[in-house]
Amino acid sequence: MLIDSVQVECFLCAAKYLNFSKAADYLYISQPVLSRRILRLEQELGVELFDRSGRSLELTENGKKFQKFFERVSGEFNVLIEDINSAESVTKRQLRIGVCEGIDLSKYIRVILSGFAEINPNIEIVFDSGPVESLLENFKRGHYDIVIMLKVTIENYLKSGIVSKIKIFDLLHVHKCVIYSTNNPLYGKENLRLEDFADQNMYCLKKEHVPQKVLSQGELLENHNISPKIKFLSSMDSIYMALQIGAGFSIFDNHERILNSNDIEHFDLEETQEISMVVSDEMSKNVTEFVNYCLSLKL
Repeated sequence: MLIDSVQVECFLCAAKYLNFSKAADYLYISQPVLSRRILRLEQELGVELFDRSGRSLELTENGKKFQKFFERVSGEFNVLIEDINSAESVTKRQLRIGVCEGIDLSKYIRVILSGFAEINPNIEIVFDSGPVESLLENFKRGHYDIVIMLKVTIENYLKSGIVSKIKIFDLLHVHKCVIYSTNNPLYGKENLRLEDFADQNMYCLKKEHVPQKVLSQGELLENHNISPKIKFLSSMDSIYMALQIGAGFSIFDNHERILNSNDIEHFDLEETQEISMVVSDEMSKNVTEFVNYCLSLKL
């Protein structure tokens, strides 16, 4: 017996309207097509479903029985599909996290993900990376549930009004550090201090939020009583290339991905900063569970 859902749909629609023309119009097919499908269904079942002898179309007794049967089966089928889709939506809950470019959270993320996955196996975490401006724009559009960046950066954007209705949770405590290459004249010397680099170029990222960065670094340099010549470059790659050439240094944080390079050296300063999680003021259940877990670790 070969019965398909299209034949059943045509039959139920014709049984509802008791008019092949109206049923065909409702299904956006021609009347001959609908009639052929119902005829094939009758042939497969071995019974007549409609009494076509009178002026109006009527269901036969067998037709009424099959109408009830197919309506019940179709209803149960739709409920089953809804249940399956609902279950899959639960098992495939997704948390989208954007991380500011340059930040290296690899050793922390492994700790977070392994433990969080045990408690919340139904939540899939997807990471992405990008510049601050792009992350915040996508966060406002709802593309990210959480963004991770320096706390001072997001506070500056919050003060400027670029972002609003957010909550900030501190994730990591990081040190500022001096970055230089193995080609630097000071490479190999012990007990280096920031003051030792006073006569060298200091490379800084040139971005939209650079005034705040310069202010922060300016206060740091003032605290160490040095005034190097500051060179603005457009990307971390540009800074990396400049450092490789030789004389020159940068001040970033000891989470920076550039520190993983074999020809880059660094040492920590006393100054510290926070890397924080930014979430919407109205946190979803997934976000709340992730934030609470991260805070419980006290990284």
